[in-house]
Amino acid sequence: MKAVSPLQNEDGYFLILATLMILVLLTILGIAASRTANTEVAVAGNEIIYQRNFYLAEGAAIEAIDRLQNYDDLKDSPPAWFDTKIGALNDSTVESYWDVARVANTLDPAGNTRFVAGMEYIALGESMDMDKPKAYAITVYGLCKTQGNAFIKVGYRKSF
Repeated sequence: MKAVSPLQNEDGYFLILATLMILVLLTILGIAASRTANTEVAVAGNEIIYQRNFYLAEGAAIEAIDRLQNYDDLKDSPPAWFDTKIGALNDSTVESYWDVARVANTLDPAGNTRFVAGMEYIALGESMDMDKPKAYAITVYGLCKTQGNAFIKVGYRKSF
């Protein structure tokens, strides 16, 4: 009988091959899971930024409404951020209002959170009598430009 050297014995080569295939498969799955996790972290970070900007824009619009509510003389001396010309401020013209340097409509020192408002129309059903106050439909816009943009539009009515 002839002695067989362990290097010339082919028994067990399938076990080594199967082990290497499983390691390659696990490596590919690990890389895919890592990339998916990185994508999910990026999406969550973007969602946080979006929500923060949305709430800041909403807060700016609410601040404008609060200032309008407490403003006594909108008819004769409106604030600089309020356009009294009916229909002048709308979705297509609002961009030009953001660029105008108005310190009164900025809520942060960097000027990233702002608001503007404008009269949209005289509310339906109002009397045309010159002596009575009229109810106006007012559109209020809030904007936040911190690491992205959030824009909100709110309707409001006020009689004066």
